Amino acid sequence: MKAIILAAGKGQRLQPYTNEIPKCLLTLDTQTILEHQINHLKTCDIDEVNVVVGFASNKVEEFLGNYDSLGMKINTIYNPFWETTNSLFSLWAARFQLNSDVVLLNGDDVFELEVMKQILSNKDDICVPYKVKKEYAAEDMKIQIKDGLLSSIGKNLKNASGESVGIRVFRNEGVEILKRSLEKEIRTESFNLKWYASSIERILQRGHKIKTLNINSLYWHDVDYPNDLNNAKLNINKISSKKTASKLKIV
Repeated sequence: MKAIILAAGKGQRLQPYTNEIPKCLLTLDTQTILEHQINHLKTCDIDEVNVVVGFASNKVEEFLGNYDSLGMKINTIYNPFWETTNSLFSLWAARFQLNSDVVLLNGDDVFELEVMKQILSNKDDICVPYKVKKEYAAEDMKIQIKDGLLSSIGKNLKNASGESVGIRVFRNEGVEILKRSLEKEIRTESFNLKWYASSIERILQRGHKIKTLNINSLYWHDVDYPNDLNNAKLNINKISSKKTASKLKIV
């Protein structure tokens, strides 16, 4: 299985931390968010990682060039329109990598190893993990569930069943279903403003069944604001991949 990490955005809500580097290169302890992600993927026997880059792409590529990737193939894919597009276009830029089972991550996902292990242990064609919260913020990617299956996904949903975890798996026919939906979504009006979750919503509208997975109390968080970054640092004992840090110092 391969992984695609969508990390092209600038992360403006995290400024000044992201004035010079993207969110994925923010340091949690001695390691960056991206490094923790790749270490977890490596532990789970993912042998290929494709990172979609945009803002400060040279810094991400330099960082990856210093990462100890023995036994793992790491590629970067450049989104030249990162300033005006969202995750839908970034995934479309990586569409040629959608040729086998794949796990998709956002570049700001911080999580403990067990989250990835549980998600990858699910063998459904499409798996959308989620986490139940007491309340949901406007920017949360919410989901609704009916009879154990995903019924809707989007940021404007009311009566949410949970928040969609930014790590999703597509296997077998699920990969082809995603590709077809992606091609349809990229041709819609305002495609540049859409998250790739719109492709998942389209899949649902076509009548396909999508399984969900509750990660319960396991730690997962997306880093959008400075308080999210602080939260991740406070929970570094859960997130830490306990690997040797990269030799490259991010400043």
